Amino acid sequence: MINCIVVSIGDELLIGQTINTNAGWMGKELNKIGVEVTEVLTISDKGDAIKSALDYASVRASIVLLTGGLGPTKDDITKKVFADYFNVPLVENKEALEHVENFFKRYKRPMLPINRLQALVPKECTMLLNKVGTAPGMWMEKNNTVFVSMPGVPYEMKYLMEYEVFPRVIERFNLPVIVHKTMMTLGLGESYIAEEIRDIENNLPEHVKIAYLPSPGLVKLRLTARGEQKNILEETIDHLFDQIEAKVSAEVYAREEVSVEEVLGTKLLEKGCTISTAESCTTGALAARIASVSGASRYFIGSTVAYANNVKKTLLGVTDNTLSTQGAVSQECVEQMALGAQKMFGTDYAIATSGIAGPTGGSEEKPIGTVWIGIATPHGVVSERYQMGKIRDRVVEKTILTALGKMLSFMK
Repeated sequence: MINCIVVSIGDELLIGQTINTNAGWMGKELNKIGVEVTEVLTISDKGDAIKSALDYASVRASIVLLTGGLGPTKDDITKKVFADYFNVPLVENKEALEHVENFFKRYKRPMLPINRLQALVPKECTMLLNKVGTAPGMWMEKNNTVFVSMPGVPYEMKYLMEYEVFPRVIERFNLPVIVHKTMMTLGLGESYIAEEIRDIENNLPEHVKIAYLPSPGLVKLRLTARGEQKNILEETIDHLFDQIEAKVSAEVYAREEVSVEEVLGTKLLEKGCTISTAESCTTGALAARIASVSGASRYFIGSTVAYANNVKKTLLGVTDNTLSTQGAVSQECVEQMALGAQKMFGTDYAIATSGIAGPTGGSEEKPIGTVWIGIATPHGVVSERYQMGKIRDRVVEKTILTALGKMLSFMK
């Protein structure tokens, strides 16, 4: 196994000022070429921390990738520590200097003496030219371990990985084939799915692993196969997916990592149908999710956020009798909301949501997390009551996913 440890350098990462998206992207892309990321270390901009991370990773990984700390200012010390670690001086690289000079000429900006420091690299390193920035990448080897230092700016790191690092890693190592495929499910928790497919999981081939990736209202099932022939690995996973889907077919909405709103959008386009929403507890978040898909304007017509009862009455036609006798969180209300939106926007389908997201407002009859979802269809209206838990954000997210999943069932 060729493994990699990613070292992310920056105090801004440790204090949460910047989210470490680099490590996630690197892990995903490295797996595609057969390199497994076994650890991600996030460390401060301090020499001792960087050196300790290099010492730690050097005996545990075939590849060590560092990001961050390569700017020209005094707080960027990675390059100096990197050179010290290999006991070599920093030297000016002619190609790197020419690139930096041209960079400032191109943007008609003055090049300061401090910018010239970007052309310094450890002696004997392989300089990786960064065509989208001024800080070059640096490739060094020691005791059969490859060390690569790159800028932390995401688009610069991605450029260097795609055009410099990946080609060299593929040439340098005898890499296995790794195939990942993900099945997307809605409506069941991971423990329920695990119980349904227990026999399949217990009899997986040794070279195939399964992972459950749960989030509110959704579970991803990822199968990973390692071997030498990609087509055989893909066939193995497809066969296993057939077995799994036979067990939990009602919950599966895709056999690739794709959002439910994307799948729904494709189905609506295929059938030439339109959709709208009328939202109370989701306050427009459901509409935003539907409209987030490129091309949604061809099927998504509009939405009403009817948070107050008066809006439910005046815009959607919910009756005074319903609101006074059944309340806003009720079957009658959500069905009238759905029908009202269907009529208002002239759509084939309309989804309505009404519930108690919390953390206050619940009662014994309607506790926090009670949600009604209604869908107006060309053949009438249907609705169902759900209990979505007690955490507000999770209630909203689960309501959105449940509503989209319920809507998708009409598209089959």
